[in-house]
Amino acid sequence: MTTLSRNAQLVSDIFEQVAQGNGAPFWEACHDDLVWRTIGAGSWSGEFVGKQTIVDEIFRPLNRVLVERATIPTRVIDGGDVVVVQALGRNLTRDGRRYDNDYAFVIHFRDGQIARYEEYCDTDLIARVLPDREAAKSLPKPG
Repeated sequence: MTTLSRNAQLVSDIFEQVAQGNGAPFWEACHDDLVWRTIGAGSWSGEFVGKQTIVDEIFRPLNRVLVERATIPTRVIDGGDVVVVQALGRNLTRDGRRYDNDYAFVIHFRDGQIARYEEYCDTDLIARVLPDREAAKSLPKPG
């Protein structure tokens, strides 16, 4: 049995907590100046800096678009200060469309906290299924 580094174990624990609906451990593990980068050139792509900006520009709009949301890790690659997670998204949009993306997350640590989070995925699927990010920000809050 292979022992994971502290960072890889933290990432594994975070994904487990998020799967149970608890996102707090993720945010607690991040630097305030966290950089989130999603590949591509679409409206959901780009580089976002700072926890609050990431919440406002990515997570809140996604929460307005998706009614079911799950990201299931299939592999954790332990590189010490860089941890890679391969994962399957299992998501459903408010209008009943499946948004089941495949992901590779490259998670960079600095001083024991997440400093950079890179998301690699099928950006064509994003463009086909999700609304424009700016439009998603103006959708009514769910529930």
